[in-house]
This record gives sequence, structure tokens and C-alpha cells, in this order.
Amino acid sequence: MTFLRNSWYIAAWSNEVTEQPLGRRILDIPIVLYRALNDSAVALFGVCPHRFAPLRLGRLIGDAIECPYHGLRFDRYGKCVLNPHGRGARPAALNIKHFPLVERHGACWIWMGDAERADEASVPPLDFIDDIGGRTVVRGHIHSNAYYELLTDNIMDLGHVDFVHSQSLGSPSFATARAEVRVSRDGNTIRCDRWMPDDLQSPMLETVYERRGRVDAWGDVTWYPAAVMKLSVGMTAVGAPRQEGRDIPSAHIMTPETKGSTHYFWASARDFKVGDDEYSRQFLEAFTNAFVNEDMRMVMAQQEEIGSADLNALKPALLSTDAGPVQVRRALTQLIAAEREAGPA
Repeated sequence: MTFLRNSWYIAAWSNEVTEQPLGRRILDIPIVLYRALNDSAVALFGVCPHRFAPLRLGRLIGDAIECPYHGLRFDRYGKCVLNPHGRGARPAALNIKHFPLVERHGACWIWMGDAERADEASVPPLDFIDDIGGRTVVRGHIHSNAYYELLTDNIMDLGHVDFVHSQSLGSPSFATARAEVRVSRDGNTIRCDRWMPDDLQSPMLETVYERRGRVDAWGDVTWYPAAVMKLSVGMTAVGAPRQEGRDIPSAHIMTPETKGSTHYFWASARDFKVGDDEYSRQFLEAFTNAFVNEDMRMVMAQQEEIGSADLNALKPALLSTDAGPVQVRRALTQLIAAEREAGPA
């Protein structure tokens, strides 16, 4: 279990980062996040180098964060700017690492690898969850005690929907399980498109999409390294163009916390019932039920059985529905291998 470091990960939604220090563990590294005086978000190594006190318990003094234990202060770039003890010496050993951070799509994206390779243009394109007029965006953050690749598999393979979500999202006719699946790759971007023509969807989805009976439906996933996915689920009248139906895109971003836990950030956008807070509340409730009580329950049960072993080393049997997850795992393995070969910047 190895992480891809030269990649953008969501550290937090933008509204989570305030003048109150926020602690997060990302790729098994402690991080502290806060807002500087100019409102820009800052990401630093989250532990004081003196006695390893967590800086998330500290306080902000201007743009600097103060260690809660002995009062050392670090500026927004990690340089120690105050040692209140003795003669105030500030050797380089007192400085801490600063991580590149960029705010886009309502989120703070952190680069955990070589700072020289951090390219803001490579932040995954999730413009559909930008807070602009004409749409409503609902966001959430779930903590999971499962390895992030298992959670990625869960989104890339929607063949589980009719079974794991049999009481919510699943189709009574097994439309998702019998879908026509097409997997394609363009560079480091992988698509897994599921097409369900002239079939029935679940009562829950019929209510959400306000369409009853037989429909043409789809569930298309696009993956960007290391674990960012756009999922578009929609339906239209049988034989009608997609644009005449309704499509609800959502983002599913897995940020590894440790080798056994993950920060799962998600967001959904809609261009109907815009500004309807009650509908948003109901949508959030339904989503939370599906992913916490159904998906997470299954994935964490998988994790218990797999333990610390690598899934591929266990030689799992493969089904046709595994094409998307297999392609993603191969791409991720290739990227990690290339990163190791390139070495540090």
C-alpha cells in the first residue's frame, strides 16, 4: 500500500478552513490548515519540531501559528519567526514544511509531493460543483476506516448498486447490474460509462428524477489521479436525447488519511429545485444513508477481511464489472512506479 505523492488531494472544503487551526492527517502526515490575514488558506506540517506538540491545538498570532506547548511561532511558509526562550535562537531545525495549497471548486487542494512539480493546471476539472448562479451544490465529508482504493473501486464499479443499495438506489429489474459497460482511457484519465436502455429504475430515483416507468438511464464515472471521480447519473424518456432528461453530476474524492483510513469528500450539483433548502436536506439525508449505512458498511467489511494485504496479491476473481476498477488500479500503479523512478526533484 503506497501513496501517489505528486498529486492534488482535497485537504478540506474551503468553508472548513478558518482562523481556527484545523488538523488533518493526509497520506499519514499530520497537516495543520488555517486562514492567513489576507484570507488565503495555509497548509503546514502539523507538529512542532521541538517536542512534537500538535499545532492544531495552537492559536494564530497574525499570520503565524503559535505552538501551544512552548510558544514557538511559525509563519505561513513554515519558518520559525519567534523563539521566546533563552536568546531566541532560530536555527533551521525549528522550521517546518510548507505544502502547496490551491483553492478551487470550493475546496482546498494540497500537494503532498515535490513542491517544484505542483502545477495548479493539473487540479482535476470539477467546475460543475463551483458555487455559481443557476445551480445548487450540496457538499459533505465522511471519515472511513477503509483504504482509499477500496472506496475508489466502489465508485468505479456501479455493478454493486442493485445489491448493496437494494432498499434505496438499486433497480428492481437489476438494470445497473445488466448495464452495457464501456471503459476507455485518455492519458491518465479513465472513464467507465454504464448505459441502461429501456429499463426500470428504483422508486427513490424515480422520485428524484421525477420520471416514472421505463426509461433510458446512465451512470458514467470519470477518474483522475489519484482518487478523484466525477459521477454523472441521469435518465430520460426511452429513445429521447440525454439533454431532454435530467442529469445529476457528483464528485467523489478520496483523500488517504492512513493506510487504513480515508477522508471521503463528496459534492452534488443540480440545476433544478435551485435554492430549495428542504430538498437539499432530503438529498443529503438520502446520500448519507446510501453511503454511510450501505456502501461504507460493505467496504469496511471488505477491509476487515483483507486486512493489511494488497488486494491484487490476494488474486481476486474477476467479473466483467471489474473493468473500470482494474484499469484505475493499473494506472495508479504505473504512476507510483514512475514517481519512484524519477526520484526527488
